Formats: sequence, structure tokens, C-alpha cells
Amino acid sequence: MSIFISLFAGLGLFFIGVRLISSHLRQVVGRRLRQLIARAVTGRGSLALFGLLAGAVMQSVNAVIHVLVALVTAGAMDRQRAFPIIRWANLGTSALALVAAIDLHALALCLVGLTGMAYYRQIDQSTRWRHAVGALLGLGLLFLGTDYIKSGAALLRTEPWLRLHISELGVWLLPSFLMGAAVAWAAQSSTTVVVITMSLAAGGLIGWNGGAMLVMGAGLGSAASAWSLAGRLQGSARQLVLFQVLLRLQGLLLTLLFYAANRWLLDDPFGRLLEQHFGLGLAARLAVFYMVVQLLSDLASRALQAPALRWLEAWAAPSLQENLSRPHSVHDEALDEAETALLLADKEQQRLLACLPAYLDPLRQDRLACEGSPALGPAERQAAEAQVLQLCEQFLVELADRQRSRDVLERCMVLRDRNRLLASLQDSLVELHQAAQTAGGAAADGAPVALLLDQLVQSLHLMLETLADTASRPLPDAEDLALLRSLTHDRSELMDGIRRRLQGSELESGLRQAVFSATTVFERCVWLARRYVLLLDAPASPPAS
Repeated sequence: MSIFISLFAGLGLFFIGVRLISSHLRQVVGRRLRQLIARAVTGRGSLALFGLLAGAVMQSVNAVIHVLVALVTAGAMDRQRAFPIIRWANLGTSALALVAAIDLHALALCLVGLTGMAYYRQIDQSTRWRHAVGALLGLGLLFLGTDYIKSGAALLRTEPWLRLHISELGVWLLPSFLMGAAVAWAAQSSTTVVVITMSLAAGGLIGWNGGAMLVMGAGLGSAASAWSLAGRLQGSARQLVLFQVLLRLQGLLLTLLFYAANRWLLDDPFGRLLEQHFGLGLAARLAVFYMVVQLLSDLASRALQAPALRWLEAWAAPSLQENLSRPHSVHDEALDEAETALLLADKEQQRLLACLPAYLDPLRQDRLACEGSPALGPAERQAAEAQVLQLCEQFLVELADRQRSRDVLERCMVLRDRNRLLASLQDSLVELHQAAQTAGGAAADGAPVALLLDQLVQSLHLMLETLADTASRPLPDAEDLALLRSLTHDRSELMDGIRRRLQGSELESGLRQAVFSATTVFERCVWLARRYVLLLDAPASPPAS
């Protein structure tokens, strides 16, 4: 019973580690670290080395995929470069000698000890280091869980009931195949099955045919475990997981064909070659066979890469929220040229400013829904576009660090002020949407309240559209700026009058409070828009010739 508890605890620690790494790595990946990773995995050789090391150290392609998902989601890596890393990580898991040389237990304890000291020194409370500490703890728990799984699996082969029934695996090939798949699925690692199989073969408990079936079944179990990870993932993250499933299934099909031809058509020349010419024992031959499985998977994936990628794009296309969370203009290469970088940052902000009226579309009564247009709520839109604003902020900070020109620094400050105003406008529009929905849902008759809310929404929508249109022009003229200043004049007296009239009305308290919140947020949005209008006169971009 203690063996199964060890396996169960190992799986629990593994999943906790994976969740911690995935959640914290997205926050800890800053611009400098993204640049370091991007430069480290630019060529084929660096991609291969990164994948081999990741697979050899983690001994679980699923864990490598979780790290890649976090990097791709954070914008640190393009998914096209993540696909070959997955292929090489599968090959890296076959490096059994390297795994035997690494003491995962000691490494896991060191990582947990380091994070414990960080918690004791309250480093986890620091805004700068808390996500790094969380990711480090997740990595330690992942390694510790993997060690528990390996320890439980190593003790499993000494059980008498297992020794009694394991000898039948060489006769019944299908049960051997299914057992290998089940263990690989439960352990989240096909290497665990290979280690157990090699140990059984070295002890004389299993033959070549049964061991080969266990190894091939591990490929199916690895595909099933990868498929289970794709549950809530969407877009590029789901494509990475499905790529691993396709890779495993293609390799399994080729391996079954290879095994059938080798055993029934050619009378096992592969086994005779390894045994007679190279003098390898049964355990070593199974290790070589596992490497052949990985190589066949890699070859099949390379041969069918083009149709596989088209299928992935069709089945797991990037979601609208994922597309919104990526910048359209700013990129790291533009930082070398200050004028270009400032123009791109200004263009990115103009795009985000033009998206602000879309936050109010669900509240507009006269809005006609576009056929086939994907629906995205204001909260989801704000969560996606907030990532772009964060990237713009980091982009401008690094540009200011690189360039010491007074003109560049002044324009960076103006763009950073606009960036903060855009973030505040997004938050306020989401809050306005929630307050308006609460007021509309709580209204009994709804006519006066609905009319008031619709007037607020229409006025703010017109204001934001005019602001976006004026900001998109290279040189806004005085008339346009005067119109914007009139549209964004102070509405505090008007809103106070509305609130005083509502205070003496017979509306229920919940509805009255919701309307009060809507008018307050509307007043804040007008004030933020006016501040943005005042910044349009600032030198955010060089004058047009």
C-alpha cells in the first residue's frame, strides 16, 4: 500500500509543480528574459540543444510542454519554434544514462530549501521576485514528485504478486501493450515505463517481446496523457499539446509496422544484430528499441509536418482573446532606432484607443450585431489588451534606458502617460459595463433608468470614437482639439444633479446604488478622456514633414 501512496503523492506533487510553473512563469518572464530566451533558441542547433536538455532533465515531455505553453503565452517564444523543441525533448527523455547520473531527489530538496529560505526572508512578498520564487517552488515540487514516482515504480517490481504474473507478459502481447500505456498515462512519463521494463528484463522477469510491447504501449500512454492536458487550453497552447499527441501516434504507427516486419516477416534481424554483433543484453536492447521509437516518431513528424500544422491551425486556431493579447506594432528589433520605436509605440496606442468603443457595444441598444463576428465580453477584452499595454510599458522603459536624448526621453514620458490613461480607461469601461448591467437587471419598470444609461453609453461612445479618430491623424488641427475639449468638458455638476434627483425618487436602494456607480464611472471616463486630449498636444511623435 505504501508503494501506491508514494506513486499517488508523486503525481500530486507533479501536478502542483506544473500548475505553479505555468502560472508564475507567465508573470516572471520579463522583456530582458524574453530577449535572452529568444536569442538562445534562434538557430536549429540551439533549439535542438534546448529540447534535449529539457527532456533529459525533466524526463517528462508533458512538463516541457507546460513550460513551452507558459513561454508562448507570455510572448517569449513563437509557437513555430516550440514545435521542434517538443521533438527534441522526446529524444532527450531517452537519455537514460544522463537521468541515472542526475540526483533528482537532491536537486528537488535543494530547490524546496531555497524557496523555503526565500519565504522566511519574505522575498516572496516582493513585487519583483514573488513570481520567480513561486516558479522555483513549482520546479522543486515537480522534481520531487518525479522522484516519488520513480521510487514507487522501482519498489513495484519487487512485489511477489507482480513477479508471479509478470512472466505471462511475454505470451500475451496485448495486455503488455495496454499495461505499458496505463503506467505511462498514470506516471505522465514514458521513461518510467522504460525504466521498469529494463529492470524487469535485467532480473529475467520479462522477455524481448513483452518488453517491446511495454515500450510501445508507453508511447500510446504518453499520447493519452498529453491529450488530457489539452482540456482547457486554447489556441497556440492547445496546438503544442496536440502536436505532441500527433507525434506520438505517428511514431507508434511506424513502430508497430517496424516491429511486425522485424518479427513476422524478417525473423527478428534487429534483435540478432544487437545481441550477436554488439553483444547487448536484453535491458540494453530494450533501451535501444526505445530510442528507435523516439527516432521514428521524430522522422514521422518531420515528414508530415506541413499537413500536421495545417490540421492544427484548423482544429485549434488562435482565439480572439489570444490575438488581442499580442502587440501588432511594437517589437524588440525596433529598439535600436529611437524614431522608429516611438512611431511604433504611438501606432500601437492608437490601435488600442480605437478599440475602446467596442467595450460599450454590448450596452448600446441600437447596436446591430455583425453576422459571424466573435463575441468577447469587456472583461475578457480588457484582460487581453492589458497584456499589450504591459508590453508597451516595458518597451518604452527599455527605450528610455537605451536612449539618453532629451527629446526621446520627453516623448517616452508622454507615451507612458498615455499608456496609463489607456489602462485606466479600460478598467473604467469594464466597471461601467458591470454597473450598467446590474442597474438594468435590477430595474422593475426600467424605462427611466434604461433611458439614462443609454444616454450615458451613447455619449461616451461618441466621445471615444471622436478621440480615436483625432488621435490617428498625424497633426490634429485646432478645430478637432477644440471639439474634443468641448466633448470632454467637466460633467460633475450634471452627474450630481442626476444623483440628487435619483436620491429623492422611489427607486429601490439596490437599483439606485447601481445607477450612482454608473454615473460616477461615466464621470471618471470623461475626465480620463480629457486628460488624453491634453496629451495629444504633447510631442509624442516627431512632426511630419
